Amino acid sequence: MLNVLLKPHRSSLRAGAAEEQKVFAMLKLIPQAEVAQARPPLALALVIDTSGSMYEFADQDRAKQEAASRKLQGTTDTSDGGKHRSVDLALPTKLDQAMEAAHKLIDDDRLAPDDQVTIIRFDDDAETLLPLTPLSQKQAAHAAVDSLRKFSGGTHMGKGMRCAQKALASLPTHSAKRVLLLTDGKAFDDEDCLALAPQFGQANTPIIAIGIGEEYNDDLMRELSDVSQGRPYHLQQMTQLREILDAEVGTSVKEVITDLQASVAVVKGVQVTGFTRVYPSLAEVSQMGGVHRLGNIAAGDFTVFVLELAVSGLQRPPSRVRLARVGLSGHAPGLGRQDELAPQDIFMDFTTDEAAIAAVDAEVLGYVQQKNVDNMVQQAVRLATVDAGKARQTLQVASGMTQRIGNKAVTQMIENALDELNKTGSISAGTRKTVALGGRTRTMKPGATSAMEGGPSDEEIRKLTGA
Repeated sequence: MLNVLLKPHRSSLRAGAAEEQKVFAMLKLIPQAEVAQARPPLALALVIDTSGSMYEFADQDRAKQEAASRKLQGTTDTSDGGKHRSVDLALPTKLDQAMEAAHKLIDDDRLAPDDQVTIIRFDDDAETLLPLTPLSQKQAAHAAVDSLRKFSGGTHMGKGMRCAQKALASLPTHSAKRVLLLTDGKAFDDEDCLALAPQFGQANTPIIAIGIGEEYNDDLMRELSDVSQGRPYHLQQMTQLREILDAEVGTSVKEVITDLQASVAVVKGVQVTGFTRVYPSLAEVSQMGGVHRLGNIAAGDFTVFVLELAVSGLQRPPSRVRLARVGLSGHAPGLGRQDELAPQDIFMDFTTDEAAIAAVDAEVLGYVQQKNVDNMVQQAVRLATVDAGKARQTLQVASGMTQRIGNKAVTQMIENALDELNKTGSISAGTRKTVALGGRTRTMKPGATSAMEGGPSDEEIRKLTGA
């Protein structure tokens, strides 16, 4: 079912040491050819915010310029609990562009007639406008999208999530499915959303959490995607939505292994301290019922996880020791199969050879560094409001690490945040969301790493990553 490689970032640890030593193991997976050619039917839930703010113009700068040139005064409207100045212009709203993207998704020729879609709207209330329906009935799906303009109100996202949960409840856990959740506002029911998120994880239903503009809660969107093994996105402009939905359809139709689960058995003195998907996007792996839920695996590229182990408390003599055994099981629904793979072992040499202890695997460490860059970025955006100097220092180190890895896209985002912090002493809401969420969907396969002038040394990187 799967080609599997489990490789630690180092092969040796210090013998006779009771203090904690870290081991990061790369779990690299790719579906075998037989499985890769058997795509299962897919179910998509489009959950779209129809609150009052979605009727604002998608391009606010253009709207302001046109209103000023025509000397339009406008009127005061109330939506989402706040007052807004509105003018009558023939420009597309955020909801207009969301609907256009939804129509294009329904007509995407990569989707098959037996794939299914459900359309859900939420504002003060929520409603399933189209129950789960095969795409052979596209006319009904398009009609449901067209009806989104009938609604308005506040932002109760949890109600929309409950509708999605009910709409997909008839599908088995191992079926291929995902929720595409779109909002532009701060939800009134964050706690309800967070309480529901683990249920999506248990049902193997990734939430693709898409936030528009500067008002929505990016911490909430990141948490929803993490717990469900989905992805968060920040849209600076509504025109980016079509690109994101296009990418998600492309990923969805390649997911041929579903509900992959890992069990990790460790020996005395070893603890599992982290499990993270690091490529093609970042997400912390949830542990439920004694197993780690790895989610769905797409054909055509590797999916990579990092398992973090802490070794401490035992002064082991020079020897070769099995630290952990990893078991994997998952479904190939296109073939009607559920497989349990042969267990994978992590062995380690305990030695007094300093050269062997210092040697690390560059590829594994490259993935670890990307995981830690994300941690540093999250820390920096939190610090920016209370300690700009510490935030600046953290971002500078993170930027040096991304340059070393060769991740130009994430480097640019961090540099933009640094530039803003240096000029204004703070990071704006839009920039904060861009850097906090953007890097999670832009991880890359690490190439050869080499020393860089002004960047952190190998030893500094090891200290920063705990390696």
